[in-house]
Amino acid sequence: MQPQYIVRQRAYARIRLLQDAKRLGNISRACRRHGVSRTYYYKWRARYDGTLESLWDRSRRPRGHPRQLSAQEHALVKRVAQRHPRWGLYRLHFILRSAHGFTRSIGGLYKALKRLGFYAPARRPRRRKYKRYERPWPGANIQIDVKYLPKLGGQQDYQYTALDEYSRLRYARIYSENTPRQAREFLGEALDFFQHHHIRVAQVQTDHGTEFTYAMFPHVHKEHPFERHLRQAGIRHKLTPIGQPHLQGKVERSHRIDDDEFYHVYSFADRDQRRLGFQLYLDYYNTCRAHGSLNWRTPTQHLQAWHQSQSVNHA
Repeated sequence: MQPQYIVRQRAYARIRLLQDAKRLGNISRACRRHGVSRTYYYKWRARYDGTLESLWDRSRRPRGHPRQLSAQEHALVKRVAQRHPRWGLYRLHFILRSAHGFTRSIGGLYKALKRLGFYAPARRPRRRKYKRYERPWPGANIQIDVKYLPKLGGQQDYQYTALDEYSRLRYARIYSENTPRQAREFLGEALDFFQHHHIRVAQVQTDHGTEFTYAMFPHVHKEHPFERHLRQAGIRHKLTPIGQPHLQGKVERSHRIDDDEFYHVYSFADRDQRRLGFQLYLDYYNTCRAHGSLNWRTPTQHLQAWHQSQSVNHA
């Protein structure tokens, strides 16, 4: 089941589709702008009655099943199971089939007994409590990752993101290439950004993507431009183990926030408009958006609090 806020955001996106079609006077053009089909448009136009709730996703769960047990079969199972409470599932199934003409499978009998309350619902395993690992100071580790963006005009764009694990302060840019040269250029811009905010970067963490390292190509002996820049700057490069993206959890979570609060909310006429809008959104993310993991402070507020504490300790 989708979270309520996602259902609401999708409904708002459908309202914008209907409004754009009316404003442009061209359904096909509006559908291309939103990346949907004309069939999708007509479906939601027919369902729209002026309320937001009419554009919510409806459950696709079937109301019935052609092979479900009848009321008489449920009554029979209940009567026999109550009369013989110590019988096991297989014995009960055998007696029902041989003495009462029950034709359902043993799986169907088990589900009927569960519905009737003879089997307690399975207990969900308790979630293991864990303490979220936090870095002790800004710049201790910067997570960098690449997000593939939806195509606009048939062309692919890539969002490069660098996130400080301590403050959640982010630097991000949208590029049309995903190459080692582009990653090297982004790294230089990100280091300048963090230096401007008085963050001394000690370590950069990435995955094994070819834009960051040649570790997956042992036949390549030259130094990767991204790693060369880190070495010249005196910054350690940490590679996450293959197949463990959760170790990049903070930057991956920020990408999900981008989807929920920017990419799935707004529509764009072209790639330049999306780049401009993203820079405005990123400024909002760093300076105005409160984060629960930061005790409901913004990344800049959390970073300023750390700098203030350091100045007090050294006074």
